[in-house]
Amino acid sequence: MTETTTETAPTTTPEPAEDTGGKPGREAARYRTQLREAEAERDTLRERVTAMQRAEAERLAGLAKGSALWAAGTTLDDLLDDDGNLDPEKVSAAATAATDALGLAPVVRTPAPDPTQGTPGPGVTEKTFTGAFAPRI
Repeated sequence: MTETTTETAPTTTPEPAEDTGGKPGREAARYRTQLREAEAERDTLRERVTAMQRAEAERLAGLAKGSALWAAGTTLDDLLDDDGNLDPEKVSAAATAATDALGLAPVVRTPAPDPTQGTPGPGVTEKTFTGAFAPRI
């Protein structure tokens, strides 16, 4: 004996997310408020990304003053690729153009020698155990 049961899914009607009290204007006002908040957040994030892209462009330019890149008339849009990311080649070309246009000297970044590294120079005596106990002159 096999029992066959057929179950039917209960039918439900969609209920409103919030009881608006019969006033559709309240729901529309709530959506407008959410929209304004989302737009404000979007604008804040856009400004933050723009500031970060400008700082990264100045860093990539390698100029003594990164603001020289903008003083030469370069805009951020000139330095972006098709996806909206910074293009290092465009930044390098803009830095070269800014150097030429503003008459800036190229930045040479050679490390300064550190005399404390390596072997002691002339006139430095080797320290000995007995020298540690000798009177200081």
